[in-house]
Amino acid sequence: MPKSKIIIVLGVLIALLPVLGFPRAWESFFQVVAGLSIVMLSVWTTIDKRLTLKDKAQRRQAHRRREVELGAIKQAEPFIQEEHF
Repeated sequence: MPKSKIIIVLGVLIALLPVLGFPRAWESFFQVVAGLSIVMLSVWTTIDKRLTLKDKAQRRQAHRRREVELGAIKQAEPFIQEEHF
């Protein structure tokens, strides 16, 4: 299940807890657990997004390096072929 849907379900659970009839101590416990779960999912989403962006940037940089290397090789090919003759 996507993280956003889990957060929505936890939010609905928190909203419905007073109506469900749990004892006050259990209700407080469930609210704390659900709230901490939402915080953890939010932090996890932020970290995951940053790591994904960092990985994409590194892949782009590696691709650019390969393009530059291939361009240098293609420019050097005529000179290399002329030396063999």
